[in-house]
This record gives sequence, structure tokens and C-alpha cells, in this order.
Amino acid sequence: MKAAAPHNSTTSDSAWADASGRCFFAWRMAAACEEALREVHQAMSRQQDPVRSHALEKVGSLLLHEMRRWVRRGEELDQVVDHLPKSNLAANR
Repeated sequence: MKAAAPHNSTTSDSAWADASGRCFFAWRMAAACEEALREVHQAMSRQQDPVRSHALEKVGSLLLHEMRRWVRRGEELDQVVDHLPKSNLAANR
């Protein structure tokens, strides 16, 4: 019975670390999309060619869609991370 307890705590720690890492990645991807979207908007403001301007609008639309998707994913993972047991992490520090 005692042999199962360390395994559970390791599994719990591993699950928390995995969810936390995924959460961090999702927020970093959202930030990267936001930065790219900012650059696209700057390029659009200087663009004279209507064909290129239209292409930049399409790229901006795709980036906005991806940014929203990553933000939603980050928010979902925040909820998971907040509800996973972290008691073993504090004991291991």
C-alpha cells in the first residue's frame, strides 16, 4: 500500500507539470500571434498596392483567428492547472 503513494504523487506532480507547461506554451503562442498581428497591421498601414493590402488582410484574419484559439486554449489550461493538486510540489521544494 505504501509503494502506491509515491507513484501517485509522482503522477500528480507530472500531470501538474505537463498541464503547466502546456498552459505556458499556449500563452506564448498567443503572444507570438499578437506580435505578428501587430507587424501585419503596421505593414498594412504603409501598403500602397491593393493586392498586397488584401493579402495582408487575409494574413491578419488568420493570425487573429489563431490568437483567439490559443487564448481560449490558455484559459482552458489555466482552469486545469488551478484545479490539479499541487501539495506534493510544495513538499518537494
